[in-house]
Order: sequence, then structure tokens, then C-alpha cells
Amino acid sequence: MPGFRARTTARAAAVLALAVAAGAPAAAQTDASVLYQRNCASCHGADRQGTGLGPPLSARTYRYGGSRDDLARIIRNGIASQGMPAFGGTLAPEEIAALAEFLPARQGEPEPDPEEVQAAAEAEPREFDAVPGVVDTLDYAVRAELFADGLETVWALAFVDAETALVSERPGRLRIVRNGVLAPQPVSGTPQVYVHDHIWNQGGLLDIAIDPDYQENGWIYLSYSHRLDETGPEGDPLAMTRVLRGRIRGNAWVDQEVLFEADPAAYGEPFWHYGGRMAIDGEGRLHFSVGDRGARELAREPGRPSGKVHRIMTDGSIPPDNPFRGRGDALASIYTLGHRNPQGMAIEPSTGRLWATEHGPRGGDELNIIERGGDYGWPVVSHGINYDGTVLTPDTRAEGVEQPAYYWRPSTGVSGLAFYHGDEFPLWQGKLLVTGLSPRDLRLLTLDDDRVQHEEIIFKAEGRPYEPVVGPDGAIYLVTDDPGQILRLTAQEERRQ
Repeated sequence: MPGFRARTTARAAAVLALAVAAGAPAAAQTDASVLYQRNCASCHGADRQGTGLGPPLSARTYRYGGSRDDLARIIRNGIASQGMPAFGGTLAPEEIAALAEFLPARQGEPEPDPEEVQAAAEAEPREFDAVPGVVDTLDYAVRAELFADGLETVWALAFVDAETALVSERPGRLRIVRNGVLAPQPVSGTPQVYVHDHIWNQGGLLDIAIDPDYQENGWIYLSYSHRLDETGPEGDPLAMTRVLRGRIRGNAWVDQEVLFEADPAAYGEPFWHYGGRMAIDGEGRLHFSVGDRGARELAREPGRPSGKVHRIMTDGSIPPDNPFRGRGDALASIYTLGHRNPQGMAIEPSTGRLWATEHGPRGGDELNIIERGGDYGWPVVSHGINYDGTVLTPDTRAEGVEQPAYYWRPSTGVSGLAFYHGDEFPLWQGKLLVTGLSPRDLRLLTLDDDRVQHEEIIFKAEGRPYEPVVGPDGAIYLVTDDPGQILRLTAQEERRQ
């Protein structure tokens, strides 16, 4: 189309090649073929064989997804870091759809998440540990009891003090547990969350964080899926992760302040990969994750909020040493990039380091040490594959890309993360607690600096566990979705002296 070559000489190289295969069907529509020759052939070759400006379009080499939806999205949005311009402003929606149909796509169903797969249903009855009951581990006989019941899809738990805990129900309710009793009424006035009606929805009210100076200032931090009053090309609402703070007064949410809200152009239709986990470090800096929102090629784009760990001060301002601050092509809040969907985050008490767990595709769930300015590689580097069994990327390592401290293959649907610190389980001091949505278990990881030396399953829950929390009493609290419960684990007996 007019002006295309001037705009793309060295820029359009990556695009469709990053996404699709060579060899269009013989019955390809003439209009789409003409569109390809006018807009793509100068970089990718008349027969999609590749040129010096762009790689060949081959199913064996694409790296940003190969479904029809992937192709249409990439054509529409572009991939700036790879020189691929966005055609959403120059091609009509029907032209983009025609090009996506013309270019061969990988076969198979669209990718679900490990979380989504598990949520769909289970054909066989599962075994899980009884509550109340006692479970044997290497170090302790662990007693499990019910702390709170009658909840719906519990996503997070945070203790305000030794007697009071806040609980998020993903459908949008903030609940209070006082002295072990769940208050019958949710906190009123909390933000309206976006919850899709699909069974695999991942949006809603997500994490809770308590200000380190809560007793003086009363601040509470929430993350959730926020929607705009408009829809996208597929007809679904546009949504994105949002972070705010407020206070609770008389069972009402008050004094609300928005701390992070993405530009409306960054909102998308997928109802998955919101991230949303938060952690406040010893310097009062709030870290939070935003998943790739189903647009994997944007995870390494510093100008886009998705696929990132962000870092702000608790008042929403930007720390002066944030790695991308001052760059015109980047968001100042970004701390690291190249993430798929981090749903666990914890500060290591002994070192102050930030650790995070991250959902991989089929295989490749990760445990990462989050380093300032780090590139974690998604989706061009991964230890996983596509859900249809095809190769996602040939690379598990790349120059400049951080390696995970540990990864799971096959995936466990890794979710929440906490360092144990307390008096209830002294033999576990400094060890990591990690939850897995797919096997519905709680695991204990023994560390040697940045290496995982040992992994043990210490509890199997009936519901999917979204997060482990170490309470002020040193007990381990486990939040689950179905049934919506909070379990409390304590040491009945120490087995190793």
C-alpha cells in the first residue's frame, strides 16, 4: 500500500515471520494474496521465503504465536522492538482478517493456561489431604484445620494484625476475618471488578498488600482487573490490571487513590493473564506484576505495561532508580520485562531480594529472582512448548536473558509464593512455600543462595491453592478456590531433632 516501503525498510522484518508458517493454501483468496504482495513481500519475499529485511515465514520458526488470532493481532498492533509496524491504522479490519486467513497458522485449539485446563474439569476423582487431619512430612507431622469457609474463589489473604485478616474473593468481594470468624458482610464500596462469564476467566479482585506502616496510616493496597466502557474487535470488553490503595473505616472502603492505571490503548479483550501479585520491600517500594494479557509479543516491549514487573512507591510515584525512568520509549514504572503471567511474589527476609513465580505454557513454569532491569525472555526464550505439542521457541537461553532459578516441566500451574519465617516450623526457617494450581498442592523448597536444593510436597488441597501465607502466629495459611476456604497448617510434632 502507498507509503509502506518508506515506513518499513528495515522495520517490518519480523512480523508475520515471528508468527506463521510458509506455504499458503492453493485456494488462498486473490484479495489476500494481493494484500500480502503489497504489504509484506518486500520484506518477507514473494513466496514467504524471507529476504535480507525479514525472515522466512515458517511454522518451524515462529516465536510469537501462530493461531489466526495471533496473526491478526500482530498485524494490527505490530512489534516495535522487532521493527514490525502496526497496520491497525492503515488496513481495514476485514483486510487484516483476510491476511491472517491467507497466512498458514498452526493447527490445534487456542492455548489454554495450566490454570484454565485444571478449571475445566477433572475426569478422575482426586486424592487430597483431609481437613481436619494430620499429614506427614520429612520434618513435621503437620496438622491441617479449617480457618474460614463459605467463600468463593479465594485469591489472596493478608493479615492486618494478629487477630484480623483481609481476604479477596475473585468475584469482587473484600472480606474480613476477626478472631477466626468470617464477617458476614463484605467491605462496601470496593472497586467494581471485571469478571468475564467464561469458565476460564482469570479476572476479578486479585491481591491484597498491607502498608508496612499500617498501624499509623491505615493504607491497604488492592490489585484487580479493570474494564473500560468499550469493546474490542471481537466484541468483548477491554480490560487491564489496575492497582490502588484505600482504607477501611466502619466496614467501608474509603480514601481510594489509583496508583497504577495503564493507558487505554494498552487494554485488551483476553480475560486471562492479569498477573496482579504485589509485594512491598523494606524501602517502601511496591512491586506488582502484569501478565502478558494474551499478547505475548508485547511482553518485552518497554513501552507497553503487559508482561512486566512494575515498581512504584506506595504513593504511586516512581522510584528515582527505576531502570527505565527517563527513557522516552519506555514506561517509568517498569522494573523487569519479558514475563508471561507472574502470580507469586515475595521478598526474601534475609537478603531483601524479590522472588517471583510465573506460569509457563505447556511446561516451563518458573521461579525467578527479579533483578533490576532484567529481561526474562518471554516468549522468545522458554523451557515450555505450545499446548498442541509444537515448538514454541527453539531457545531456552539467549544472551542478555535471565535464567530461572528453577523451573517445572511439566507445569504445576505455579501460583503463590512465600518465605517461611516464624516459630511454628523452625526447621523451615528461610525456605520457600510454593502453591501449584494443577496438582493442587503446597510445596516446600530448600534454597542454597539462588539454587533450589530440594523440593517436597507437604500438603494436597481439595481446592486449587492460590497463595500460601505465613501468619503472625507462624502458622501457614492456604487459600483455595473450590471449595472457597482458608486452611491453617500447624506443627503437631517435630520428626527431626
